[in-house]
Amino acid sequence: MSDPVIRITARDSALVDTTAVIGLQRSVGTARCQELVEDAIYEITERLSRLERTMREPNHGEALDIARSLIGLTNRLGLLRMSVVASDLVEVVSTGDDIAAQAVAARLVRLGEESLFSLVRLGGDGI
Repeated sequence: MSDPVIRITARDSALVDTTAVIGLQRSVGTARCQELVEDAIYEITERLSRLERTMREPNHGEALDIARSLIGLTNRLGLLRMSVVASDLVEVVSTGDDIAAQAVAARLVRLGEESLFSLVRLGGDGI
């Protein structure tokens, strides 16, 4: 008897709206687009790291600021799912539900890692 095979499809396209990146590339050129994307990846990574630290403390005011800044950054790069989860974090932190905020923040960090890797791969493919 053979083991069942589970097929996993790539979800990169769902993580990055390529039209946002292509639009940026067309407006500023390929080299400048790459610089802007690299800078944004760094900024998002830094904010996710700060968010993790902030959620351990917890500091709701700083968590709100970080989540709001992530919404703007991720929207500009076409990381729409990440933007939605960052918006969810703003909503949950505003309610004062620490357990839900921890869960949504953890989800945002996991999704951020996936999304940023997808964006890097997209850049490596020449977009």
